[in-house]
Amino acid sequence: MYCDNGCNCWFYTWVQYDNEQMHTVKLSDGEYNGEAYVLQDFTAVIQPRGGDAGAWNKDPIYDDAGNELHGQSVGTIYELTLTNTSKATITNWSMELYIPEYMWLNNAWNGTLEFYQTTSGSELVQELDLREFKDSGIELDHYIDHTGPMIAMNPGDRFIYHPNKSFNEMPLVPQQEGEEVNCTALIGFIVYIPDAELDYITNFDTATFHYHLERNPWVEPYFDALVVLEGIWIVLLIALLLSQIRVRKLLKQQEHDARIIEQSIQTFINFVEAKDPNTKGHSERVAKISYALAKEMGYSQRECNRIYYIALMHDCGKISVPVNILLKPGKLTDEEYEVIKSHTIYGEKMLRDFSSIEGIDLGALYHHERYDGKGYPHGLSGENIPLIARIICVADSLDAMNSNRCYRPRLTREVILEELENNKGKQFDPEVVEHLIKLIKQNIITIGE
Repeated sequence: MYCDNGCNCWFYTWVQYDNEQMHTVKLSDGEYNGEAYVLQDFTAVIQPRGGDAGAWNKDPIYDDAGNELHGQSVGTIYELTLTNTSKATITNWSMELYIPEYMWLNNAWNGTLEFYQTTSGSELVQELDLREFKDSGIELDHYIDHTGPMIAMNPGDRFIYHPNKSFNEMPLVPQQEGEEVNCTALIGFIVYIPDAELDYITNFDTATFHYHLERNPWVEPYFDALVVLEGIWIVLLIALLLSQIRVRKLLKQQEHDARIIEQSIQTFINFVEAKDPNTKGHSERVAKISYALAKEMGYSQRECNRIYYIALMHDCGKISVPVNILLKPGKLTDEEYEVIKSHTIYGEKMLRDFSSIEGIDLGALYHHERYDGKGYPHGLSGENIPLIARIICVADSLDAMNSNRCYRPRLTREVILEELENNKGKQFDPEVVEHLIKLIKQNIITIGE
């Protein structure tokens, strides 16, 4: 069976499973409303046709020797009206009717009767079509008169009525307002009850019905709700798909913007380093060390990326420093040193309007502040220095010690670790330094020889 989504697939599977089930109900399972037994899927009425006026007397019955076997009996036509009240088609149905008292069953229409007759302590079973007049082949206790076979039935005996498809007794389709459809089966059978009054009516109130239901999912009571739920599911699915498409577009745009920012920053760093070839690659190395520190300190990926970009631009103010001072091989004069220190102020001025990366100006302005308050440009100390600047300060100093400069060669691993230890709480934030030493000892950051 075709299904295009999980909701319908489950529903159609349930319908198919239910169609294969044999339903069994008794009259006693329903509620008698004075006219009919109202059951879950149909109503059933078992009553005489025509009331008292429909009964007649039958002469006494004699044996071959002329002995009276039974006195006068009353004959009555009983009718079963079975009406489909469900929204499914009733198929493969049969009725098992129990006999309430001694009687003869003479005729039935339109289907066949499968008799279960108790005789001399044993049960005889035979299926007969009592529409046919025949006096041979009947194994049940019976006799033949001019109306046909008279089948003896004792209390507790039963027969199963098998409907006739040729007479539209099966299947029984659902009722449809304004249309003539085969939703009702009318079954008739004649019984004779000996020594009874003309107006006597027996009560057939013990019956069992067996049937299948062929459900049409389009008319099931739950179908409308399922359609609504499926509609909601489809809307949510479309909304989710559109949202995913939008998110993917945003992510691609973010990746594109990030590449532009990174390329723009890198291009500017190239300008700065072009003035001072001796520090080529310094900014990128400081950025990578700062990124590793941020990751070790538990920052999110997004924050790590932000810290990387801030560190990448920490020395951008050096573009304002004259080349002769940047490249001077000897010791700087006090005036020249003041010019060098001014690169932090110029860097902050250059970046203060760079709003795409929050705090990018702070890295440039404060990365030369010292934890003990002896740094520049403002002499901040301890946690008054922004954490991003404290991270870059350690990373910047590490790369300076681990690089060859015009005035000295790179320091060894042992000397660098000693310098980091000795400057805890002085130049460096002690906690940040501990994280850096850990990364060095784990060889995540390599230094020295």
